Amino acid sequence: MKNPLRKRLPRELKGELGKYLVVFILMVASIGFVSGFLVADNSMLIAYNEGFEKYNIEDGNFRTAEQVHKTQREEIEALGVKLYDNYYVEEPLDNGSTMRFFKNRQQVDKVCLMKGELPAGTGEIAIDRMYADNNNLSVGDTLRSGKRTWKITGLVALSDYSCLFQNNNDSMFDAVKFGVSVVTEEEFDSLDQEKLQYNYSWIYDEKPKTEKEEKEISEDLMEDMGKIVTLEAFVPQYLNQAITFTGDDMGGDKAMMIMLLYIIMVIMAFVFGITISNTIRKEAGVIGTLRASGYTRQELILHYMTLPVLVTFVGALIGNILGYTVLKGVCADMYYGSYSLPTYVTVWNGEAFGLTTLVPVVIMLVVNYGVLRHKLKLSPLKFLRRDLSGRKQK
Repeated sequence: MKNPLRKRLPRELKGELGKYLVVFILMVASIGFVSGFLVADNSMLIAYNEGFEKYNIEDGNFRTAEQVHKTQREEIEALGVKLYDNYYVEEPLDNGSTMRFFKNRQQVDKVCLMKGELPAGTGEIAIDRMYADNNNLSVGDTLRSGKRTWKITGLVALSDYSCLFQNNNDSMFDAVKFGVSVVTEEEFDSLDQEKLQYNYSWIYDEKPKTEKEEKEISEDLMEDMGKIVTLEAFVPQYLNQAITFTGDDMGGDKAMMIMLLYIIMVIMAFVFGITISNTIRKEAGVIGTLRASGYTRQELILHYMTLPVLVTFVGALIGNILGYTVLKGVCADMYYGSYSLPTYVTVWNGEAFGLTTLVPVVIMLVVNYGVLRHKLKLSPLKFLRRDLSGRKQK
């Protein structure tokens, strides 16, 4: 036999429609934003981590005052690393910023082309996508440095510059006044060679398995390299902010957003709890009659919990749909506005679905069950008398 209390649910929803609607909208918005954020964050983090192998990101780099000669290179590579030339030249531009020029990379720290084409001739350049956005530049525009000009043929993301730190010791990156770019070998050779920086990237023959092991190996490597060449700078990957800052930041944002969602859900659960308490106070006589008629406390708790849990579940589903469609792009744009990340592909995130759907429902169940159990512990007689204080009268 169906529980006749179910017939009261539409009437209760209609009577408190304003409250339920406000809470529902807030719930959809918060769950949708967090869901979209987690999906975008997870997808970008996967693309970021896969990029280390896909783009063959360096295990570290060092800079010398003079070019490393063949004999010195052989001695360094005998230490268990493979060296790659990664020279660069920095030029001040007429717009007040500094551009770091690299040759187009083919072996290490490869480039992700995001729009347009890579430079194919002299006078052409492909610049970092985020630097272009911050300086209102696009494909087809021209960069100027005194009498020299370069036509922008493409927007790129350099795998070793996901965060635009000009110097590794800087406390904060600057994607407005500093940018990176790639040009052809002929164009690079035409730049002012007096400004040439002899920068080298290395890849370990056998990669260390932990950061602790990497730290020990890199310290020994720096000491051994210092006996062969004069080092101006030495930056292993785990200390390179231009590479690691982005990944560390994305990982920290996830925990913060999840905590924010749960705080909002607990607040919403208590709002429902207060709404239910007021309903119980208004319907004390009805509850007393139902209890006297044989309805158990558990049946009444289940009845009054149905609407809050149903609203939460529907809000979570709609929020997740919005998160995976509309809000995912909004959250991804937030990351693209801060970091120079490669193109990512949306990846289904079962963990995000559980965190933004199942957990809010469980929070709603637990909080409302506790409130209702406390409110409905009185005897049927007290409900009939509307004596809901729960205190013994003298």
